[in-house]
Amino acid sequence: MTIRGLHWLGRRGPAFKFRFGAVAEAFGRAFVLAAVLASSGLTQAQTAAIPPSPMAERTEDLLVGTGLSLADLIGIAESSSPNLRQATADIEMARGRTDQAGRYPNPILMSGTQQMNAGQSQYVATISQEIVTKHKLDLQQCAAEREIFQAELQFLRVRFNLLTTVRQSYYATLAAQKRVDVLSRLVEIARKSQAAAQKLQDAGEGTKGDTLLLSIELEKAEVALENAETALLAWRRQLSAVIGQRGLRIDGVSGLLTVSLDEFATQIAVDDYVPYNAEVQIAEQEISRTRFLARRADVEPFPNVSVQSGYMYQVEPLHNYGILQISVPLPLWNKNQGNRYAAQAAVGRAMETVQQVQNDIARQMADATGRFRQADQQVHRFEDRILPQARESVSVSQQGFQQGQFDFLRLLQSQRALVESSLGYLTALENRWMAASELAGIAQVEVFP
Repeated sequence: MTIRGLHWLGRRGPAFKFRFGAVAEAFGRAFVLAAVLASSGLTQAQTAAIPPSPMAERTEDLLVGTGLSLADLIGIAESSSPNLRQATADIEMARGRTDQAGRYPNPILMSGTQQMNAGQSQYVATISQEIVTKHKLDLQQCAAEREIFQAELQFLRVRFNLLTTVRQSYYATLAAQKRVDVLSRLVEIARKSQAAAQKLQDAGEGTKGDTLLLSIELEKAEVALENAETALLAWRRQLSAVIGQRGLRIDGVSGLLTVSLDEFATQIAVDDYVPYNAEVQIAEQEISRTRFLARRADVEPFPNVSVQSGYMYQVEPLHNYGILQISVPLPLWNKNQGNRYAAQAAVGRAMETVQQVQNDIARQMADATGRFRQADQQVHRFEDRILPQARESVSVSQQGFQQGQFDFLRLLQSQRALVESSLGYLTALENRWMAASELAGIAQVEVFP
């Protein structure tokens, strides 16, 4: 894992989120076709023909689509984002200001007449130059150079902010795709269940209550699918805007939600990223900049020297005269006291800003780390215990129901538990990736995951 990404120089959340917490409760009964049909008088042969639960397959296999990968999206974003182009322009602006800060004052050429009176007329041509003392231009340029460093670090910060947004949008879209896939299969099962119940009712083997129950479940499943498809469309549009190609139609993204993040979690735990964060380094460069400005304020009372030399021609003899003039302002009353005091205060403020930024970055790291670990704990609990137990419960309940050992409610509860567990697992995976993406941005992780 490449960290910080400082070598790359020179080159926070989505608004729409669909919640599926109520989906499991609303559609759990749609998976119990076997139980409903059996309670309506189905034979064992008819029960055997019932399709399995759509969540019976292992949820770990969450490969979605064949569309754009995360690397593809990042490549597009880095070449298209106006944010990066703005940051690049800021660097060039800082370079221009630095060059200008060290430029010496231009000489002044003057010509004219001292008096016009026939033979006593005098004509003058002079050139003057201000001589800058005490390395004032060097100090100004050194201060301006720190603005270049700050602009370059700001470019780095902007880039990682962009990467974070792209990563979070990508994983949210990936999870939304999987939800649509799951709910599509739920609707298919619900439709088959409702159609089978209707046939049993027409044949006199089922009840109208069972048919109505499955019809209601079908309606709820279809609404949930429509909502999920709307959410997915919104995420895809957001993703297009994030990568700087709002007119690009993204039909799908590809990738895995179940990639292990154990190494990433270990690296985050043992490494201290706060001093390397670009915002902290920008604040540190501000200390250096203000110190140069304070030194510049200290030498301001030392006056610059203006030297003027020239030639004067008089019509009457003597005709030719030379001119030499030197002027120096005397710092008697104004010794730049106020600006010097303000410059020293600016240095102190910059030093405190470093501490404030470090504390803020540490707070962000702590918050994101906590959310990541909570989601990671949930993911591991789902993978190691909840999902295996839920699948085993469904299997046992189905066998017991076919053998007449369990009633309808027992099978219903096991199917509902599997649905809720599967959707909960998907939500935990999404939350883990969102928090991990935020952590990667704060820690400036170049290669992620």
